[in-house]
Amino acid sequence: MPLPRYGFVLLVLLTFFWGINWPVIKIALEDLPVLTFRAVCLAGGAVVILVLSRALGHSLTVPRRHWPMLGLCALFNITGWQLLTGYGVDFTSSGRAAIIGYTMPLWAAPLSFLVLGESVTWRRLVALTLGTAGLVILIASDIEKLDQAPLGALFMLAGAISWACGTIAQKRVDWGVPTTVLVGWQYVIGGLPIYIAAGAFVDYETVSFPTLWPLLSVIYNILIAFVFCYYAYYEVVRIFPVGIATVGTLATPIVGVFSGALVLGEKLAWPEYSALTLVVAGLGLPILWRSSRSRLR
Repeated sequence: MPLPRYGFVLLVLLTFFWGINWPVIKIALEDLPVLTFRAVCLAGGAVVILVLSRALGHSLTVPRRHWPMLGLCALFNITGWQLLTGYGVDFTSSGRAAIIGYTMPLWAAPLSFLVLGESVTWRRLVALTLGTAGLVILIASDIEKLDQAPLGALFMLAGAISWACGTIAQKRVDWGVPTTVLVGWQYVIGGLPIYIAAGAFVDYETVSFPTLWPLLSVIYNILIAFVFCYYAYYEVVRIFPVGIATVGTLATPIVGVFSGALVLGEKLAWPEYSALTLVVAGLGLPILWRSSRSRLR
């Protein structure tokens, strides 16, 4: 059965917009504490996407039987990921944070086999191996910097595992609810601990209103990263098997590395270009194989 083109379009846009968001986050954190930044973006994203859902005529009701799993998804996808990666990118460079955070497919692939019973084909294994090899090259080439900032690396790795668990939980349920509604409620539920922590632990006497570029970074996160990108990712997870959806995200850290170089002036060398080649090959393999099989039929 051919995979829908709509899903691949969302995956490409998701890769680009999430990739460039890593240096954007770094810019926002120049003026804002992590908790404040995440709380503002989550609250803004929740309001925008739920209002948009109502404007599209969707009911905001979620079946009662789904609320426990919705809370679990929110815990992993929102609370865990947003907190852990927020501090991770604050303690290390944006490009390096993106690389480690997007090791998520390494954890999602075995979980999809164990929890969802998805088949493990040789195409998925080769694609995942190629993409992972690209990430390993980038991590290995930067190992000295990782040693200097182990806390940031550990936060990002924990965030990747949290995201993988949330993706599997999301895929396990036939929600019967529009994706925008699921995203909005996860922001509300998963954001609650972050809203409380931001109010309790941030000394706002030392926090001033953000300057222009950090303010634009916040707006970008609310409208693009939190509204469009989360919607796109949940749609991709709904449309595709976990293996394809997660392998597709391997291109995001490549975009993050190159956009970080462009925006923040980070140096690029052979590891970045080698990783780009491997990741593109890994992404193209399942798609090209399916296309060739379809033509043969």
